[in-house]
Amino acid sequence: MRIAGKTDKGFRRADNQDRYIAGALANGICFGFVCDGMGGANGGSVASGRLCRTLEECLFLENDNKAMEVEKTVMDAIDVACSRIYHQAQSNPALKGMGTTISGVTVKGDECTAYNAGDSRVYVLRGGNLTQITEDHSVVQQLFRQGAITEEEMATHPQKNLITRAVGVKTDVEVDVGEITLLPGDRILCASDGLTNFVKKEILAQILSGEDFYNIPKQLIDKALENNASDNITAVVLEY
Repeated sequence: MRIAGKTDKGFRRADNQDRYIAGALANGICFGFVCDGMGGANGGSVASGRLCRTLEECLFLENDNKAMEVEKTVMDAIDVACSRIYHQAQSNPALKGMGTTISGVTVKGDECTAYNAGDSRVYVLRGGNLTQITEDHSVVQQLFRQGAITEEEMATHPQKNLITRAVGVKTDVEVDVGEITLLPGDRILCASDGLTNFVKKEILAQILSGEDFYNIPKQLIDKALENNASDNITAVVLEY
């Protein structure tokens, strides 16, 4: 399996509150996660950084365990990080309200498990077709599901950046989990909204189909910057 990732603070942000981790364990499990922090001057980077570190610690603790229950390991790590982030925010007024989205996957054999809370996303490219396999936890997604706004209106709605779930805002968080069976050549994209808000789906698919695999995250970010992205931008790509 091939894995590549990159993050950029973008043109308009003073710092980067996105974080990502990606890699492979000795037991054969591969992973990639993107976390988009929110809250205060530096609260977002504290929250996203803490979640990524906790995930990494828990995954590598099971590095050599071939019987590892990967979904349980990830969900336990998110639970631990959620509690840590929440209590850290309660004890430090400067960090009050901080939290982070999460989107990512673990891959064991041809079994891909996707996780998400918030509006970071996971896509799968198969045969040139790009499919979003996570659903945003956001105000506009709820309105769209209720039929109150159209898909086109979602992009310009004044509440488009309001999310309804995040890790660390409360002591616990509900994380969506889904599974797909991968086929050879499938490519997985985990991305923060700084990418998906500024690059159209058909362009994402075009770039993801490129031959220079390890340069794809940079190409995706460059396209978002070309489109005047006003947010941090992160992309992790895996190929089965």
